[in-house]
Amino acid sequence: MNFKKIKTDRLLGLSAMIISLLTLIIFIYQTSIIREQSKLSVKPRIDFTINQGGNDSLVVFQQVVENKGLGPAIIDSIYFVYQGKAFNLDTKKLFEDQFPKLLEYGYFTQHATLGKGSTLMPAEERSLSTYNIPIAKLKDVFSYLKVGPDDDPPFHIEVTYTSIYEDEYWKVASNSSQPEKVDGR
Repeated sequence: MNFKKIKTDRLLGLSAMIISLLTLIIFIYQTSIIREQSKLSVKPRIDFTINQGGNDSLVVFQQVVENKGLGPAIIDSIYFVYQGKAFNLDTKKLFEDQFPKLLEYGYFTQHATLGKGSTLMPAEERSLSTYNIPIAKLKDVFSYLKVGPDDDPPFHIEVTYTSIYEDEYWKVASNSSQPEKVDGR
């Protein structure tokens, strides 16, 4: 067996190349981790609540949308869903078209709309509507909607939104509050 002696300079050169290659692989892996961490640090999360309040003669229901995430939520679409149909996010118009008796039982003191491109900053909440019902008519409203006092309304809100990176879209419904990732638009 005739082994050639490897010269020290060649051994050092080969070692340097291997170390450089390993450093490059680690650098690429570390960059992908930093990129993912950066995306997660600005990930929005939309959530819904229905607040109930009032006094001895009046019950007030308020629909609220809130960004509980870490970054701004840019709205792509937002609408009501009732019996499988989508309606513009206009509570008063939804009530006029689909639940006309509700406007006889109570009244709106506020209603707002959000549209494509609207932004909810972290911890920002927006009231979508405030519906006031005299206590005496509360049972009539529940009967008309065919729901109980602790049930969700027969309609829900669906929102599709993205973060500032705009390559990931999420969809969330007010009756689930669990965002799911969807394909971009």
